[in-house]
Amino acid sequence: MAQINSEAAAQAGGALNNLPTDAFVEILLRLPPITQWRCRLVSRHWRAVIDERTPRRSRPKALVFCVNMTMAPVSSAYVVDDLSDGQSREIWRHRSYDRMIGTCNGLLCLCGGTNPIALANPVTGETLDVPPSSYRLDAGLVSVDGSTFWVTKGAERVASFDLGDESFTNVPLPVDVGGGRHRCHLTEVHGRLGLTVSLDRQTPPAKIEVWVLGEGRERHKWSRRYNVQVQGVEQLLARPHFAHGEYVLTTDTSKWTEHVYGEPTKVFGHRLRDGGRPLVSGEVRSVRIRDPGTEVASITTNSCLRGTFAYVETMEPLSCYKLDS
Repeated sequence: MAQINSEAAAQAGGALNNLPTDAFVEILLRLPPITQWRCRLVSRHWRAVIDERTPRRSRPKALVFCVNMTMAPVSSAYVVDDLSDGQSREIWRHRSYDRMIGTCNGLLCLCGGTNPIALANPVTGETLDVPPSSYRLDAGLVSVDGSTFWVTKGAERVASFDLGDESFTNVPLPVDVGGGRHRCHLTEVHGRLGLTVSLDRQTPPAKIEVWVLGEGRERHKWSRRYNVQVQGVEQLLARPHFAHGEYVLTTDTSKWTEHVYGEPTKVFGHRLRDGGRPLVSGEVRSVRIRDPGTEVASITTNSCLRGTFAYVETMEPLSCYKLDS
């Protein structure tokens, strides 16, 4: 498969921007789905048209990432094909202490220790090292829709870097988390940046708010979309992805930091009463978790949970992501 030449792609993008949208869509629909998806990288206009006017790719599945903490560490990724029956399968394994950053276009982004950041395609078995950067970020990151986000040191704002136009922006947090009153974690909610905020100091927290950052003209505005109450069970919202279709995912509180030998790492699904229908503007979904839920993934290796993600399988080779020579 030919590689994408960035200069040629930019020239083509500028020419096709002058076409009527309907004609542009007709051209896009003649392309294979993988090619359509890669064309989203050309410009924001192309990405918007492809997202709104072409058929959606396969619905993402829940992906669970774990690290075996024995003398010979092993990192593994498991996909839950159907949250209703809890069947999971291992799709990737590597003998190293890797940390998963996220997923995009069916690829896993991994880093660990002194190893370079790498891309992996579990379907084809390929891996590709990312060229080294002169900067290092040790705190939690979330990448959503072409931008990477992190919480500033004072936990007062969320900073972001747009990978398209290489610009930095920041927005204030929706609530005051200073002084340790609240704990917060970045997350992703249906393709948009989210923030979970614990409203109490219990471990695990009994009350959690989930805020979502807007898009377009609302891109600097937060809206509260979930109120979560946890009663009678010691479970946490899975992160960075907890909302998967009509399910909310949780995990044992202990599995983020330690593992008791012989006990499996578990992820649980809680089906939403309204079937996970899209929320209208200004609507807040109330979620009450009063029982452990359905066990959707049970990983029997001596592993610590390192995250749940949204994942779509792809046969696209990694060669198309290599830099132009």
